[in-house]
Amino acid sequence: MISIRNAKFAKIGLNDMLDYIEDTGLVLKDETVVEIGSYVGDSTEIFAKRFCEVISIDPFVNGYDDKDPASYQYPMGVVEKQFDILCKKHINIIKKKMTSKEAVNYFNDIDFKVNIIYIDGIHAYEGVKNDIKMWLPLLNPSGWLTGHDYQGKFPGTIKAVDEFKKPDMTFRDTSWVIRIK
Repeated sequence: MISIRNAKFAKIGLNDMLDYIEDTGLVLKDETVVEIGSYVGDSTEIFAKRFCEVISIDPFVNGYDDKDPASYQYPMGVVEKQFDILCKKHINIIKKKMTSKEAVNYFNDIDFKVNIIYIDGIHAYEGVKNDIKMWLPLLNPSGWLTGHDYQGKFPGTIKAVDEFKKPDMTFRDTSWVIRIK
């Protein structure tokens, strides 16, 4: 099995972020989360256990981000097959095999709004900046903009997030969270 969340605090940190959000009164088991960038589904599985519904967006295409080794480390056909097994295990996962931009257009067409968006797609500055800009209108006014890889290894992620707003909190797995008000 391929995994990118094998580090000591990788799963703990994501759960810490979700606990932080829940501590504000949002009941995750009643919520939908949109996850931009699913890869093999390590974070997707954590979300599936805590949310009513997980909408996972990933085109499953190699070479999507030259700054992210995961984009070329394994053939995406293998990655996608592993993700599909996860989807069979958790029926609350909705797989959308498309780019972030294609998904935004799809959801705009159906007038969709959500309380939590998790950005973990393209880690280059322009990719993160574009994801924030595109997805923000689909976030409810008091929602949570969150994501992954707020770390020195991905300076583009840090720069794009900080230009929008400094995170309210970061976590041991390098996830970040911003409450929109």
